[in-house]
Amino acid sequence: MPELSIKDIETKLRSLLGESIPTAPANNVNEALRVADALEEKGYSFGLKDLCAKSLCDTSWQASFTMNGQDAMAENSEAAVAICVAALAALENETPEA
Repeated sequence: MPELSIKDIETKLRSLLGESIPTAPANNVNEALRVADALEEKGYSFGLKDLCAKSLCDTSWQASFTMNGQDAMAENSEAAVAICVAALAALENETPEA
């Protein structure tokens, strides 16, 4: 996925999920988890992994959404951003069912 601004990510998420998502989910992990909930309602499995769990100084998060054997993942130093980017990747890669 090309580099997008936080605003672009949030705008695209809103266009794909509707107005029910929070206003600024990439800025707050609790709001981003509401986006994850919306994808879980669509049938996705969600995972969030702390890639620097043993570090007191470094942060890196990996968010993933899986459905029908297809994974969408993103990594970022901010958990909320990782969740939103992975959610957007999952939604943009959805294949319509026949």
